[in-house]
Amino acid sequence: MSEERFKAWLTFWQFMLGTVVVGLTSTFISHQIQTREVEIKEQEANAKFLEQALQEDVGVRRRLSQYFSHVTRSKELRERWSEYSKIVESEYQATVAEKQRIQKEIENNATDAVAREQLQLRVADLERQLSPKPAVVTDATQLQARVYIHVGTNTQRSHAEETATTLRADSVVVPGIELRPNSPKRNELRYFRASEKAEAEGLAAAIRATWPDTEAKYVPGYESSTAMRPRHYELWIAATSRPHGTKP
Repeated sequence: MSEERFKAWLTFWQFMLGTVVVGLTSTFISHQIQTREVEIKEQEANAKFLEQALQEDVGVRRRLSQYFSHVTRSKELRERWSEYSKIVESEYQATVAEKQRIQKEIENNATDAVAREQLQLRVADLERQLSPKPAVVTDATQLQARVYIHVGTNTQRSHAEETATTLRADSVVVPGIELRPNSPKRNELRYFRASEKAEAEGLAAAIRATWPDTEAKYVPGYESSTAMRPRHYELWIAATSRPHGTKP
């Protein structure tokens, strides 16, 4: 091969190699720039969720951290979200354990109606915290009426269940029936806010279909109570009371 021809081949391969190297280098640098741009955009997007990550209930934060710990493109950010997810998961499980403990206490402990109401309110609050999309009730009128039934004797329980079924058909919540030996002399549908008198009288009228002589009775001292929810009612059936249609 002549010297001129050799120089021509050398020049050609130098050009080709240079072009390939420059092309690969440019592609690599372009990819790095694009990746960095994506990471910057991810950081900006994550910043928008900072308030949720710090302030929202644990259920929302748990869902948020699970999502970003899997889909975030940046390895560094993904690892950080994974670590945060572990912290939130620990808090979530602690909240679940507290809810289960209180539910067990409600089931096993014969507390009075007010104490039971406080525990149930706490359970409802924990359920809201655990939900990834909390349903917050801001208007008291959206709460359903709730009637706690107390019987004076166990023989009254079956008819009290009938009363509970009737009330539930009208969208009234009846958590259960409790045996309470300290029953009043007459049947009482107790209400605790003066503004709820009309509803209490309506409930008493419905209850009289099974339990005659049931009267609505206002119990003062709870108008501003934060421990007792609005539309809280208690049906106290006297131990001597007999349901409608039964023989003495």
